[in-house]
Amino acid sequence: MKVVECSCCGQVPKRGSVALNCHPEIVICYDCLDWLNGKRAKRVAAHDGAVRVVGLEPVFSVVDVERAVDHYQRLGFSTSHHDDTYAFAHRGDLTLHLARDDDPEAHMSAVLYIHVDDAEQLAADWRKASMEVAGPQDFDYGKREGSHVDPDGNVIRFGSPIPD
Repeated sequence: MKVVECSCCGQVPKRGSVALNCHPEIVICYDCLDWLNGKRAKRVAAHDGAVRVVGLEPVFSVVDVERAVDHYQRLGFSTSHHDDTYAFAHRGDLTLHLARDDDPEAHMSAVLYIHVDDAEQLAADWRKASMEVAGPQDFDYGKREGSHVDPDGNVIRFGSPIPD
């Protein structure tokens, strides 16, 4: 097995790396790629004066944090806790905050839309975990979409392009 070194910093990548499409012999580690993206973002912001949004993490209000954690684990998310009133559900690049609602009588739910590469497969995976899923179905705007409602009324809508 060949050890790959980053063409930028010369280190063996700890978090992974990418090769350039036009020059596959040039490999850049994620740390250097993050640094380059940061430099680019600052340069772009300097030209248009806007602050670039670099990420987002929805916050779902939940009545029972442990019930929510269990639910999202069954959906294939990994979870972590801040404390007994606040947890996180992680899946790929998506992180959901699960925040205990201090006033269950005034509980409000949210809706999140996620783009996936295969809505049919995600629905099948969630059904295998005994989760209720609506759809997916095809829409005239070129998407196959479905949805799932968690025990607190938060909705995850998901969609992918309609397959050829």
